[in-house]
Amino acid sequence: MTDDPVTFVSLTVAAVSIPAAAKSAAAPGTHLIGAGLFIATRDSSHWRFSSEAAIIAAGEKEQNLLLWLADRLPLADTLIGWQIDHRLVPALLDAAAHADATIAHHFTLRLARALRHNVVDLAIDRGGAAASALWEVAGEAAIASPSMTANALLGNWSVGRLDLLRADFGAEALAIWLLFLRQAQTMGLDAEDETLAWMRRRSSIHLMKSEPRALGAERREIGIREERKK
Repeated sequence: MTDDPVTFVSLTVAAVSIPAAAKSAAAPGTHLIGAGLFIATRDSSHWRFSSEAAIIAAGEKEQNLLLWLADRLPLADTLIGWQIDHRLVPALLDAAAHADATIAHHFTLRLARALRHNVVDLAIDRGGAAASALWEVAGEAAIASPSMTANALLGNWSVGRLDLLRADFGAEALAIWLLFLRQAQTMGLDAEDETLAWMRRRSSIHLMKSEPRALGAERREIGIREERKK
């Protein structure tokens, strides 16, 4: 195996349907609302991981999400996704078609660079456009993946549950990576162990960061109860 770093990028995006009256006088369309990225880099025998997701609020321009993606999409040795040709790329290109020309050009160059090498669409062997939903396939492999139905996406987005959606997009990108590893044989076993260890470390860090706030809230509650007793 080469000692040069090898980068794998798991990418997921989603758009919601927008009625004509809510967007313009034209025909009903779609609106890109979020994206999730999971990046895994193997350098010699070591793995590095990063996970990010972004959501735009209702009324915010799609091009803001394209700029976010353009700044983060690396030159991938392997790009991994679900229904890349039927869902992912069309949603991105549709958003680019409604963006300012400079932003659209910048983004499409970055997208083309990400698609330049090996592209793995995990849905192809499962029916392509007719494949079951990702969360169903992931569930069969005992991989956690959020159930991001069209109704759930639109419902959460329209009422501003952006933090929930951001977590879901990040979880879906991770699920795509883990599903890819299940079919990667020897490399997959090593990478999955490393990924799970990274997830545990990340969870511990988040827990440690949340504990001071939780303790503070508990102390305030105790103080309130003591004050009421007086």
